[in-house]
Amino acid sequence: MRLELILSLKYPRLPVDNKRIWISFLKNCLAKSGDGRFYKQYFEGTPTKDYTFSIILPDPKFQDNIVVFAKNSLKMIFSADDRKKTGLIFFQAFIQEKGKEFPLPDGNVMKLEKIIQIPEKLITSDRVVFRTAVGGGFVIRSHNKETNKDRFYSFEDEGFSAQMKEVLKYQAVSAGFREADGENIEFTPIRCRKVLVKQYRVLVDCTCGIFELHGNPELLQYFYQAGIGSKHSMGYGMLDVLSER
Repeated sequence: MRLELILSLKYPRLPVDNKRIWISFLKNCLAKSGDGRFYKQYFEGTPTKDYTFSIILPDPKFQDNIVVFAKNSLKMIFSADDRKKTGLIFFQAFIQEKGKEFPLPDGNVMKLEKIIQIPEKLITSDRVVFRTAVGGGFVIRSHNKETNKDRFYSFEDEGFSAQMKEVLKYQAVSAGFREADGENIEFTPIRCRKVLVKQYRVLVDCTCGIFELHGNPELLQYFYQAGIGSKHSMGYGMLDVLSER
């Protein structure tokens, strides 16, 4: 399921480091929906999440630690794999929060005004050309347990291909696919670029652009719906289908 959420704001601005706002918004929606019975499923412990989202700001302009945009509204595109009814669970949560005020930093206020269901592609080929959605560059991370430090790779970094294969294999297995499906995924960049995104005061390397994935069509469908790569549930990795080969 893919949804477009139209959100109004009191002031047309946000902190540049705004990822925590969207996580807080999603948590708030689930906490208040159905007596919060789905909250633990997605936000307690370290569950594998089967959704992603991207934020679209109208004509954004970056000023130090603030991003200012052209009007008092923005869009969140929310996408989820449907095998566990995640899309439906969040859709119902969003409906219950429609029209309610959600406080933001610096006295700003956000309100969900409209929810639109977006048609999705059904992938039937084992070769698909994807484009990262607006605001949806994907992240490839390695985590050192001994030092508790992360390293982020963009497509131009040495070691990117090997680490991307590890990340996608882990994501596939965690989602219930066979390990072989994850191991057989092939990534071919077509027109990609590196971007830096600030998250919790840390600059994160992302890859944006157009690329081809070759693999099990059902797994490609999952990546399309749930997002691809590390931190996909934190607003990275949303994909649009350009073509099937």
